[in-house]
Amino acid sequence: MTVGADILPRRSAWSALTANIPWLLVPALAFIVFVFGWPLLYLLRMSFNEHPGPSVYVEAWSLRNYLYILTDPGMLEEIAKTVYISLVTAIVTVVAAFFFAQFVWLREGRSRLMLLAVALGPMLISEVSVIIGWRIFFPSNGLLSYALMSAGLSERKINLLGTELAAVVGLSYISVSYCFFSILSVLNGIDRGLLTASGDLGASPARTFFTVLLPLAKGGIAAAFTQAFVFTMGIYATTNALGPDSLWTMPYEIQLQMLTRRNWPMASALSVVLIAIIAVAALAVQWLRHRKGRRRV
Repeated sequence: MTVGADILPRRSAWSALTANIPWLLVPALAFIVFVFGWPLLYLLRMSFNEHPGPSVYVEAWSLRNYLYILTDPGMLEEIAKTVYISLVTAIVTVVAAFFFAQFVWLREGRSRLMLLAVALGPMLISEVSVIIGWRIFFPSNGLLSYALMSAGLSERKINLLGTELAAVVGLSYISVSYCFFSILSVLNGIDRGLLTASGDLGASPARTFFTVLLPLAKGGIAAAFTQAFVFTMGIYATTNALGPDSLWTMPYEIQLQMLTRRNWPMASALSVVLIAIIAVAALAVQWLRHRKGRRRV
């Protein structure tokens, strides 16, 4: 009787707590809807308006902006370039972040803390500082060219500023720390003894890496890839400052339509298309993750 009397109040208290959970989430949901949902709906509504000329926009319900974006060769080229540079940057960033995270994961003590401090570095630097730093590093009279000539690896000055390589490096530097911590958080939940057991059973390091470590870390890899892809899709200053003049991306076109041409409907339509591409890419990554996740290690 005593045990039952003790359990009953606990269940009542738990039922009361769970009953109040939805009400506790109402302020947070209202804040999210107000800060993110309402501007998104306004952006969607603006994309259907028209830009007749001197006016910023005229209210209408027209698909002209979307038809232009999806049929104009110049716009389609910008979309392709944006997706291409984002995919390349995401792949490079995830590979670099994964191997660095694995290296830190296997360290202990003070060396691990020092490496974590190094990984925090890019997160503490603004995008403008990153651009200035790489613009000092990549030109023909920059640090890279000087270092290569001093080491005897090059007989003439090398200018990498204004190339896609410089743009990818700058974009990767901005997002690598976020990818690193996403992957490291997953690696910290993996038992290192599994790697030792795999080696004891005769698996080579490469086989252990591909059949044990990678499948267990796929969640962090998927999150890191999505982060890098989203960051790159939304950045235009780094791409414009470090990449070639021909590398026109959707974010650059959006700010051009919004600030220079004052064509708010076209800028809104481009933003909606950009958000749709990001959403489709994120869903595709999650679908591939769960599809591959059916395999058992």
